[in-house]
Amino acid sequence: MSDGLRVRIAQTRPFPLEVEMTVAPGELVAVVGPSGGGKTTLLRAIAGLGRPARGVISNGGETWLDSGAGVAVAAQKRSVGLVFQTYALFPHMSALANVTAALGHLPRAARKVRAWALLAQVHLDGLEHRKPAALSGGQQQRVAL
Repeated sequence: MSDGLRVRIAQTRPFPLEVEMTVAPGELVAVVGPSGGGKTTLLRAIAGLGRPARGVISNGGETWLDSGAGVAVAAQKRSVGLVFQTYALFPHMSALANVTAALGHLPRAARKVRAWALLAQVHLDGLEHRKPAALSGGQQQRVAL
């Protein structure tokens, strides 16, 4: 299968992990396992936020990682979104500022306009100036998305 997600990664440090999986387009996959089992490490590798010692990751026929060939596509060039369990929001910044901070790939003048639109899209208009502690868990999750 060349148009799905293919993952083959391995590492020995900081803990041993070996994963091989193929996911067809449109297929839903759940990654489950014990705490410390490597779930987040796997997802970080797919998203490009971490690099295993050895591996190959491709999606849609495009190679994102090939440690043997020296290929490592940057996270921002992969079509992957990852929301961490703790959401990783800046606690001292408003919802609007958190979203704006994530839009560094856009021209500076376009960031705040796009952030307002994204917050409205996830039904958070009117809550733009609230800090994460003043938002519900679901609202924090939507800011993180």
